[in-house]
Amino acid sequence: MMLELYRKQVRQIDRRTAAKVIKQLRIEQWKTGKDALFRTLDENAYDQADLVLCLLRINTAKAVQYAEALIGHCITHCPPAFKWKPLPINVLDRKTVDTRRVLRVQQEPRLRSGRRGWLPRYHLFKAGLSVTQLLRRGVTTNDLRLVAKRGWVEFAPA
Repeated sequence: MMLELYRKQVRQIDRRTAAKVIKQLRIEQWKTGKDALFRTLDENAYDQADLVLCLLRINTAKAVQYAEALIGHCITHCPPAFKWKPLPINVLDRKTVDTRRVLRVQQEPRLRSGRRGWLPRYHLFKAGLSVTQLLRRGVTTNDLRLVAKRGWVEFAPA
């Protein structure tokens, strides 16, 4: 529910930004008039936090100004803390090419104790892929050895 405290700040949002907010929140019917955005958000059970997050997602200069007005503080843009690099798919630094193919992948692997087996790159194993393709997608040789040893993945002979 929108608090009356924020009615004045919501009233200052221009029509173009309000239309983007309504579209982003997937609201089908909205009010018209002086406090149209405020009443529309109130009737659809959105509060000021939802409005601020939506304005930040729109990410225009005016939308950020409106979000700052609602929050009451300046918003500081910082560079990302981590440098993200996607996994190389087409780069292969190995000289040998392993043509063995994955025949079968167990859906939910379990350990002998009954616990679920946890392997961070298990979702990359798909039937029909070659070992070389798996290595390109980020699977390590240790992962290959482990899943083959436990019987979670079956490989075709070379």
